[in-house]
Amino acid sequence: MIKHKLFLRWWLAFASILVGITVFTIGGGWNELYQNDATKLSFVIAAMFLGMSQWCGYKTWLLSRFIDRGGQEKDEHMIKKVENTMEAGWFTSDLCLTVGMAGTVIGFIMMLSGFTKLDVSDVNTVQGLIKNLGIGMSTALYSTLTGLICSALLKIQYFNLSQAVDKIRRK
Repeated sequence: MIKHKLFLRWWLAFASILVGITVFTIGGGWNELYQNDATKLSFVIAAMFLGMSQWCGYKTWLLSRFIDRGGQEKDEHMIKKVENTMEAGWFTSDLCLTVGMAGTVIGFIMMLSGFTKLDVSDVNTVQGLIKNLGIGMSTALYSTLTGLICSALLKIQYFNLSQAVDKIRRK
């Protein structure tokens, strides 16, 4: 019988994420993100994601050990703590989306702010507008994409944990 099956499922997901992060790093993704997200909210989202992923792994490890010991006697206190952690994880996954959307709105504001000083007869103001459009749009898109990806990957991890708690509760 395989021990720590629940934790191994989480580890497989997290190891896949780490491989993706490694490929992203080798491809210059962090530099690209730094250059194109003027708000740097993508890094806030990534930090929340990594922190909550590690926390999910720790709670998954604890629950996995509980299940492997037989889990016959329901340690209500431990299960309640894991459920509270899951609520924080679900909240953080939604927060990743929210911060990503905030970056989108800020990016659009940055993009459209160039129109206030537009003088179509002056080539320099038109060039400045085009630059603002590019910076604002890249900020909007990068923060949205980072929020969506981090949210989805967090939800996968917490879904794994949630399914295990539900299975314990049904016994």
